[in-house]
Amino acid sequence: MKRKDLFKEGFKSVFQFAFEKTDDLSQTIKEVWEDEKKIISAPKEKNLQKKRIPKEKKEKRKKTKLFRTLSLPPGATSQFFSLCTGCNECIFSCPYTVLFPVTSQETRKNFPFFDPNAKACHLCEDWPCIQACPEGALDTYEALQTKPKFGKAKGLHEHCINHKTGEKTCDACVTTCPIEKTVKFKENLPIFASSCTGCGLCVESCPSFPKAIRVDTLKNINID
Repeated sequence: MKRKDLFKEGFKSVFQFAFEKTDDLSQTIKEVWEDEKKIISAPKEKNLQKKRIPKEKKEKRKKTKLFRTLSLPPGATSQFFSLCTGCNECIFSCPYTVLFPVTSQETRKNFPFFDPNAKACHLCEDWPCIQACPEGALDTYEALQTKPKFGKAKGLHEHCINHKTGEKTCDACVTTCPIEKTVKFKENLPIFASSCTGCGLCVESCPSFPKAIRVDTLKNINID
């Protein structure tokens, strides 16, 4: 064999060996990289799942919170949602513009509500909202033997002026309450008897900021 051919064959063997090893190395690196990707991606997927769960819970909490303090109009019957057509006549008839419509996402109907912590029901003697209802979704004035019950007021005494002054400086909640002997003072702080209707007049008249009174409505309302 000529010297030239000897070098040629030698280099050929070397390059062939190098190429083979390179292919093996590349395959090994590829396999290791695939394993690494699985290890790296696994925690990310786990983290994404963890992020999604709180987000869903947060959306659920927000949705519940939206209706947490809403109340139906005075005289709302147990068949209110099936009888109410969303005509808004009760809303138009309210002289204090207390009622407002809320749209059901399921039926796309409007139902009247009010928030006693935002604007109070004045417990009108002639109940114009009830008399305006053409479908009987609200009990008639004669059928209401007692005052409607929306919830019950609760004192947030840390915000109360009397708590800050240490004296009976303010009695706005007592003078505003339409139900006799419902608001009483324990020392210098207001307490609310079971006769409270949850109308929200005490909240509306409270001069404190934040408000020193909150109405806890009878139940959460979800119309979706």
